[in-house]
Amino acid sequence: MKWTWIAAVALVAFGGVESAEAAAGGCHAVSGDFTAVSPPDCPSFLCTHGTLTGDLAGTYDFVAAGVTPEGAVAGSSTITLENGGVIHGSDTSVLHPDGTFVTTVRIVGGTRQYAHASGALVAPGAFTSNGGTEGTYSGTICLGVGED
Repeated sequence: MKWTWIAAVALVAFGGVESAEAAAGGCHAVSGDFTAVSPPDCPSFLCTHGTLTGDLAGTYDFVAAGVTPEGAVAGSSTITLENGGVIHGSDTSVLHPDGTFVTTVRIVGGTRQYAHASGALVAPGAFTSNGGTEGTYSGTICLGVGED
């Protein structure tokens, strides 16, 4: 397992990009762009609804659950891919005074081939003048053995 994680990190660091749907099991580097807006209905103090392009083409929704002792926003996200697969994440977002942020999504499962997925995405971005956000994401998704 340790070598699988090291190989996944090396793959991301050296730019080897493979679609998350490319093969059953194993770890896959993913990257792309995102945009988001605040949805009209939000059960929390902060929610976003966005669009992902690139390797995880689809939509995502984030709902804040609170603020960490360090001041980061913590919550959960749901990525719904164009193929209908769903990835669930546990998120932490560090907001900066200059209007930028970095969100880290720890993948905690999902549906279909993502039912036992793990890994993480890092999404640096910025708030836009229209009240939305935009940025990029990259990371590694590890699928469970036998999942396709």
